[in-house]
Amino acid sequence: MIRKQLAVWIIAAVVSYSISGHQGFIRIFMPLGVVACLAFLYQYTQIKYSEYLLFFTISIASLFGLTEALTGSHAETSHVLLFGLSFYTASIAYLIATKSFNTSKIWSVSNPLLLSTGPIALYYKSIFHKKMKERIKYYVPFMIIGIFMFRIVASPLTEFFFLLENTDLLSSLLFAVIFEVFVYMNFCGLSLLIYGLFGVLGYRIPLNFKQPFSSHNMVEYWRAWHISLSHVLKLLFYQPLRAKAPLFAALMGVFLASAMWHGVSFNFLLWGIFHTVFIWLTIRLLQRGHKFLCFILMPIAIVVGRLIFADSNTERLIEKLVFSFEGFDGVHSLLDVTPQAQIALFFGIFMILVEFMFRHAKVMRKRNYKYLRSPFALSILCIFGALFISNVGLDYAVYGQR
Repeated sequence: MIRKQLAVWIIAAVVSYSISGHQGFIRIFMPLGVVACLAFLYQYTQIKYSEYLLFFTISIASLFGLTEALTGSHAETSHVLLFGLSFYTASIAYLIATKSFNTSKIWSVSNPLLLSTGPIALYYKSIFHKKMKERIKYYVPFMIIGIFMFRIVASPLTEFFFLLENTDLLSSLLFAVIFEVFVYMNFCGLSLLIYGLFGVLGYRIPLNFKQPFSSHNMVEYWRAWHISLSHVLKLLFYQPLRAKAPLFAALMGVFLASAMWHGVSFNFLLWGIFHTVFIWLTIRLLQRGHKFLCFILMPIAIVVGRLIFADSNTERLIEKLVFSFEGFDGVHSLLDVTPQAQIALFFGIFMILVEFMFRHAKVMRKRNYKYLRSPFALSILCIFGALFISNVGLDYAVYGQR
């Protein structure tokens, strides 16, 4: 088993190096060395509450300016030695909390592709008992969907990033919507690509997204978004806090911990408080049977939450949250980008609307993108991919770079 993990690690290292340039060797081998040291250290010391110390290591690095906040903008840390810190420390913290961390997990936790954008390595299960033909048939469609989301949709959407500077109501909300589409297509696309690649190579890793826009409320939405991080937060924070504190306090602990994992900054503090209030309100309304009201609150929470998430400039963010209407220049600015970016926005919104409008369909029930994995849908994605591939926009992982 160790030899198979090593083989997959080497393949991932080669792929990672090919996209990491001159810093490739450090990015590949430094996390491996750190994870190995942490494994041996924990095995022989068993430090109490080490899982929390590990989880908040990235917060400490952010506080001292060693890493940048994960707002979704392109922000690669200048400290290459810290590459992957947020993901491998969260992975180890989870494994320690579940009493399943040992030296054999070194290869999975330090895998270069997982560290580039996730998911957090909650598990790393061998599926070598399945034939290669069977694995290719099932997992390659995930790769095709992921490539389309990331390369055809997400990358050109970076052409709209100039809207971040605008503070008027319409521009702020437009950017929040576009940025939500971008983050989803980028992060989910890469997650599906990596999920498919590992499946073909013989390992099952967490499926990090489960059609979040097929949700009926914010609770469902967060259960389907960045699932691996949600599992870590639930185990480390929600369950211990809920056993001793009221629901609101437990939710506040979860979202503030999540905020600090993304970055120690004012916008993330506000983001954590904002989502705590909306999730708590959603739960209370559901308990009273107000499902439709929760349904109405969901897009408001998603859009305003993304507006807060995206901007680490405190002065500018406060100006945006005044919600001052200053005309329709924001709408007109949508025409200032390239046609490829406009087409990408259409594709992104269309895919999200399909996910939402047909959420009750049988093919949507498992929320594992089955509706996109049919031969017909894959053919459409390949055709549109070939027609609209371009060099417009930036290629980077919104949850990578540190």
